[in-house]
Amino acid sequence: MPNRWDDFASIRRVQIESGNDLTFSKVFLPYYVDLVKELRPESLIEVGCGTGHLSTNLSNHVNTSVAIEPSEGMYSVAEQVIEGSCVQLFRLRAEDYRSERTFDLIISHMVLQLVDNLELFIASVAQFMGNQSHFVFAIPHPCFYNEYKKFFAPSEYHYMKELTKSVSFAVTKDPNTKISGVPYSHRPLSRYFFVLKKYGFHIVDFEETFPKPEIQSLYGTDWTFPRYCVFHARIDKDSEKLKKAN
Repeated sequence: MPNRWDDFASIRRVQIESGNDLTFSKVFLPYYVDLVKELRPESLIEVGCGTGHLSTNLSNHVNTSVAIEPSEGMYSVAEQVIEGSCVQLFRLRAEDYRSERTFDLIISHMVLQLVDNLELFIASVAQFMGNQSHFVFAIPHPCFYNEYKKFFAPSEYHYMKELTKSVSFAVTKDPNTKISGVPYSHRPLSRYFFVLKKYGFHIVDFEETFPKPEIQSLYGTDWTFPRYCVFHARIDKDSEKLKKAN
């Protein structure tokens, strides 16, 4: 799966740095900056950092910043983007990264809808968690995103059914540049909640992304529903140890 992004890494860099990716620059970047200011983590790891722009921006607010990215193309762009920052970058999947320390904040932005094995991904993230850690991830809103993008035809789409296909998309301000052949998995919200619970996570917050009217106006059309959602989860490691001991 990661190599499917190789051909689009440079395109994504241009879209982000030009501001054409409104959702990144106007919606999620401010969201994550506010998050680190609120939580004040000492250490942060971004799992699936893509072009590295988010990690680079957030590294100004933490002492230790790590980013992992399995795509060779994305990794090559991220190397250039993070240059001069304190971000430590590794070309690895989540399940292959090893650390003797845990992280205060684990972020995975717009990644979980791309992974083939959700359970393996969540289990890997659990290894990065300590008692005070927060795992925060954003995904396309399972309830509404297909209505927005029409990835699945009405004849094949059923909300409660897990579906995967290769898709094509473009960002609002760069409609003629198609990013194609990338994986997308629709899973109902209950599937995410189930897997998180299975690996010891509990949800401490859940937000449905809905920008203010002045941000919506930049898209040229109002949002009629939230297009994305953000999970905030934690693990009580002491409780997990007690369960295993008993």
